[in-house]
Amino acid sequence: MNKRETFTLLKMIWNFYDQFVVDQDKVNYWYEAMKEWPLEEVQKNLLEFVRQSPYPPKISELAPNKTTNAMSVPNLEETKVIITRKHKPASEEVAQRSMAQMRAILGIER
Repeated sequence: MNKRETFTLLKMIWNFYDQFVVDQDKVNYWYEAMKEWPLEEVQKNLLEFVRQSPYPPKISELAPNKTTNAMSVPNLEETKVIITRKHKPASEEVAQRSMAQMRAILGIER
């Protein structure tokens, strides 16, 4: 994406969201962050975004091929990987200390 295309994209955002202000600094910064991305994909993501949000997007919300974030549910393949990992169980001392902390938080006396 070149700087003129970045300006065009920001103008699109401004047309959807009146509170979104476009100035030269914003064009420059957004261009630096998005120059590797194809305009068509970013515009497609913007159109999907405006259907769902009353607020202007952040740069990361327009990224092409967005990876899943920490708030998303893992798909089947990711779940299989998570389940098959071998985790070392906590020692008895660590388990007892954690349980004591939980009891203290919950107000349970033993």
